Amino acid sequence: MALEDRVNYIQKWSKQFTQILGVRLRVQGIEPGQYPSQHMLLANHISWLDIFVLDSVTVSRFVAKSELKSWPIIGRLCIGSGTLFIERDRKRDTARVNQAIVTALNEGHCITVFPEGTTGCGRQLLPFRSSLLQAAIDGKATIQPVYLRYTDAEGKYSDAATYIGNMSIAQSAWRILGTRSLHAEINFLAPFPTEHENRRTLTQFVEARICTAHQALNPQSSSA
Repeated sequence: MALEDRVNYIQKWSKQFTQILGVRLRVQGIEPGQYPSQHMLLANHISWLDIFVLDSVTVSRFVAKSELKSWPIIGRLCIGSGTLFIERDRKRDTARVNQAIVTALNEGHCITVFPEGTTGCGRQLLPFRSSLLQAAIDGKATIQPVYLRYTDAEGKYSDAATYIGNMSIAQSAWRILGTRSLHAEINFLAPFPTEHENRRTLTQFVEARICTAHQALNPQSSSA
């Protein structure tokens, strides 16, 4: 399948999937386009649903934990969309995935990384890790921070999509299906080039940008 056709298919299926789950999208900020070339999205991470929410607007290749490959339906979709799987328990695997990201960026792909490294509750941000951001520098990517959150119809925080602890994928999906008026809000922050950055400085800058958006939209929440 040609890249353009694959991107269109992924976006169409992701939109349909979120609609089936009853999730409505709110998109704010500077949208990067359907599949921006040599682009890296860096987003906070709340749920497996984040992947399909983002793909409904901007398609990308995600970096995700290797366990997703074995998940029913979702695993197959992640494989088909070109997800780069990482074994987080193996330190050497980080170098392999970094190189795979660089190659993909140089070939004009769009990549999404969740710097927190795992899902959080959404009320607070987890510390950002710099291990996979070296690839953004080496691949000369345009970086775009993204702040995700899930709300009710009135824009108040909702934990319906949160996927943490020992929750199973079936339990999570059932919880989402049983929630009325769940909105997934995507806040695309201003993109910037990675020239003359080191990965730790880059990580701190992106974390600060997303933290600012989090605090602005959730004034009573903490970022730590």
